[in-house]
Amino acid sequence: MASEDDLTRQVDELSAMVAIYSSDWCVVDEYQRIYCLSVTEEEWKITLQVHLPETYPSQSSPEFQIHTPWLRDEERVILESGLLSICRENEGECVLHLLAEKVQQHLQERDDSKSGSEVESSLETWISLDGNGSDSDTPSGAPSVPEAEIEIPEILHGEPFTDRKSTFQGHIAFPVMSVKQVKMVLRKLYENRKIANATHNIMAYRIELPSTGAFLQDCDDDGETAAAARVLHLLQIVDARNVVVIVSRWFGGILLHLDRFKHISNAARNMLELTGFIENKQDKVKKKTVKSKRK
Repeated sequence: MASEDDLTRQVDELSAMVAIYSSDWCVVDEYQRIYCLSVTEEEWKITLQVHLPETYPSQSSPEFQIHTPWLRDEERVILESGLLSICRENEGECVLHLLAEKVQQHLQERDDSKSGSEVESSLETWISLDGNGSDSDTPSGAPSVPEAEIEIPEILHGEPFTDRKSTFQGHIAFPVMSVKQVKMVLRKLYENRKIANATHNIMAYRIELPSTGAFLQDCDDDGETAAAARVLHLLQIVDARNVVVIVSRWFGGILLHLDRFKHISNAARNMLELTGFIENKQDKVKKKTVKSKRK
């Protein structure tokens, strides 16, 4: 049960956050007391989502989630540990501003300590290049093609759809004949700031190696555990070749539980149908009708 003192302190703190951060501070669900703050440094952005328990700050700490597509596991753990330390060291106190400053500090230190190439590589390390730890995506003995000479395949975007404030959108590019092309597609996609700042960008690719007939394939959850494997499995069962599929999700503050996997799979399937990797239902009906007439 919330005490009057806790509610008063929460109202005062929230007013201060609005005054300090203006439009970067937003209300996700006022009734559930869920809020988010967008912290930006240069081209990098982290969204900090917080839920204030009824007994915050006297007895409870805020519950928080970090949303960003480029923050890798090791760096995420470091930042989350720092935020938890702030909560522990300031029990009984209002800490939202301290949490925001910690995220800002993390971005500043990251920007100061990493060169442009190192920052760019953070977007790429989540692609396991050949499943064996090698960073070569070409068959053994094949000549390496300079990236400047590699063409970026066209990227097609699906229609976004929303369920309980979470929005999903599929993207597809083909033909992709190498992991270098997959990287180039991702870089191009991430030039769109809205997509780059999605809560998750779930990715899977499947490339046929013409020399052996084997497949180069991999996937990444981008924080949405077990989602990418489902997309890759979809590529496998429909035998989609030389294609990369990405599904962006913008979290709206309401947990969708297993429904999120259904939406991610549907977004991927819609893109495969749109581009002919999967026959849509209307085409199948037409083919069956033609066959029955011939009989």
